[in-house]
Amino acid sequence: MTSPSLKPMRYRATAQVNLDTIKRNYNYIKSLTKGRVMAVVKADAYGHGAERVAKELSQLGCTDFAVACLSEAEHLRECGVKGNILILAPTDESMVSIITKGDFIQATDSFEYSKTLAEHGKIKVHIKVDTGMSRIGIYCHSLDDVSNAADEIEKISKLENISIDGIFTHFADSDSNDRSFTEKQFSVFKALLEELARRNINAGTKHCCNSAATLNYPEMHLDMVRAGIILYGLAPSEYCENENIIPAMKFSARVCAVHKLNKGDCVSYGCTYTAERDTKVAVISIGYADGFSRVYSGKELIKINGKKFATVGKICMDMCMVDLGADFPCKVGDEAIIFENAEEIQLLADAMGTINYEILCSLKHRVLLEYI
Repeated sequence: MTSPSLKPMRYRATAQVNLDTIKRNYNYIKSLTKGRVMAVVKADAYGHGAERVAKELSQLGCTDFAVACLSEAEHLRECGVKGNILILAPTDESMVSIITKGDFIQATDSFEYSKTLAEHGKIKVHIKVDTGMSRIGIYCHSLDDVSNAADEIEKISKLENISIDGIFTHFADSDSNDRSFTEKQFSVFKALLEELARRNINAGTKHCCNSAATLNYPEMHLDMVRAGIILYGLAPSEYCENENIIPAMKFSARVCAVHKLNKGDCVSYGCTYTAERDTKVAVISIGYADGFSRVYSGKELIKINGKKFATVGKICMDMCMVDLGADFPCKVGDEAIIFENAEEIQLLADAMGTINYEILCSLKHRVLLEYI
């Protein structure tokens, strides 16, 4: 039986989220723009818990949220989150009726998809324009495409059940130190907006700035910016560093066993590590099923009592091991910190050959979210 003072999950992985830090980040982002701030809470708020994050931001006056799919939008409504909820990716036709019931806003990338939406009743949309991301959106990569894009949007505006609530594009390179592609995308988007205005088409709320552009391109903020990674305190890239953006999450596990290892003993699957001396090994309650990838095997990434240690042997599904040396003080229950600042998150990203976004989004369902 577990001691009442020790929650069972405390001996596994815990993501501790500081909600005050997220609110502080939001207020800072808000101070940068004259328009609205849309909080991007997709992927469970980048691992921070969409329900709690959205509710906290609602109390600050945030009225706009972005999610990736219908199920994420439904979850927010079921949790009592009000305001505008924009679904960024297409929703399958079989589920469109749920959009109207939940009073969600659906991104649309074509007249044909808008027509499909309209067949299911009145629905609000934000028109997605592809100005160079080449993902989804009405194609408008150059000034030569503006007239055709405007024609398609004009057709959408005439659909009886469609209410155009907004229009947006997404920048592909706003986190680099080269401004040329972003400026090209913006110039095309701006030309499209001007053409729509010339045709007396009300496109609603205009937005194009993601996190990087929110920081780097204040002249492009328009009516609203979409704050994603910066809301949670991380820079989109090295070219977007900002000391006012503070990480809101600390990720840790626990030492669940400490034992002696004799010289010549092997550790973990495949016997890839052999002790070169008598030593002590700490077993840590985190593994690849928690989001601590096997790629980290042998990397110095776990901090115990103020000192960084490398894992030894292959990382397991639920546990991993570190070589403490013969004399380092460590006991069962000690905290094993995976990250608690931006630099440590970046170390994990570098070890995986990826970006900080993926580190936050890779936390698995059994990781306990704890709010302070």
